[in-house]
Amino acid sequence: MSIKILCWNVQGVGNKLSIIKELVRINDPTILVLVETHMSGDNAQQICNKTGFSGQRRVEAQGFSGGIWLFWRMEKIAVTVYGEHSQHLTVELKKDGGDPWLFSAIYASPGSSLRNYLWAELEKIKDDYSGPWLLVGDFNETSSMEERNGVGGTEMQRRCRDFANWIENTELIDLGCSGPAHTWFRGLSHETFKSARLDRGLVNEAWRLRFDEGAVRNLPKSASDHCPILISTSGFAPIPKILRPFRFQAAWLTHEKFEEFVYSNWRSDAPVVLFLKEFADKLDRWNKEEFYNIFRKKSELWARLEGIQSELSKGSNPYLITLENQLRQQMEEVLSVEELLWFQKSRVDSICDGDRNTRYFRQSSEQEKIGSKLLEAVMVNGKLIQVKSKA
Repeated sequence: MSIKILCWNVQGVGNKLSIIKELVRINDPTILVLVETHMSGDNAQQICNKTGFSGQRRVEAQGFSGGIWLFWRMEKIAVTVYGEHSQHLTVELKKDGGDPWLFSAIYASPGSSLRNYLWAELEKIKDDYSGPWLLVGDFNETSSMEERNGVGGTEMQRRCRDFANWIENTELIDLGCSGPAHTWFRGLSHETFKSARLDRGLVNEAWRLRFDEGAVRNLPKSASDHCPILISTSGFAPIPKILRPFRFQAAWLTHEKFEEFVYSNWRSDAPVVLFLKEFADKLDRWNKEEFYNIFRKKSELWARLEGIQSELSKGSNPYLITLENQLRQQMEEVLSVEELLWFQKSRVDSICDGDRNTRYFRQSSEQEKIGSKLLEAVMVNGKLIQVKSKA
């Protein structure tokens, strides 16, 4: 069975729980890594407890900088701490019946002198451990000038050479990536725009030989300057172009024309069982023509963001910078509507923890019968619409 690792520089985790849960729901990782969390202590623990993973380990943030959080599914994989540092958390992973291998979650300091301590720590691991080894995270460096936009000069060229030499001298292999070529973007105008491939996966030869299909996919960024990166030990199947939409959407109730649609199409004199099928077909057409399916829209927004960020990795473009910012705002709006959708469909009185717990709401709502779903569709302010002629 494949192991998937989702790693994200969240640049402060405090208000990112909903998007973290969305990324986990979509990608279903065995291991989740969050770096640059900017949080520690009891506040950090409260958020960790809401991620839905049974295993967790943290390298605490120092003040308001750094922090590495590692989560895993204990029912799928065993994790043993091998070593930790302010800039890395290294563990040994083992699945039932399989040989162990090493995994290092990386958050390299923005300061070059502090990064040198990290390089030295990783070199020690390389000398002491001969088995398969995977390193994933934010290295805060690039290995060539082609991995950067908006920053140049001899000093940056020297840094790129030094990092490339360190990778070679440590006998590591870059896994490459699909998706946007760069993982960090900053600036909302042509003059301020910068991008770079700061996040990556590196492996030793033993890991590459064991997991010859292993690959990295850079996901579209949202709510952070960094793209999340997804690593799969068995590679990735092609992504379906369109996700299969749900038949019923409680978020229809938020649409300004939904009540008018119900008045026009509801027949109180028809047998309910037979009429529900007819009404469902009309709802489906109305959804496609007027409301537009929220799940399909979310899927297309992710795809557009990935495409735009892939183009921005090649260079600054004022139009694309503006469009990317607009699409990120649209994504936040779509996620908010989705939260309402699952909330209403599950018939829960309140969202206790105040975040988008979409998995819970979806599991609850899918137990409903289509008849009760459609009857719920004509609920407005908690009361069934009484369809009357508009004289």
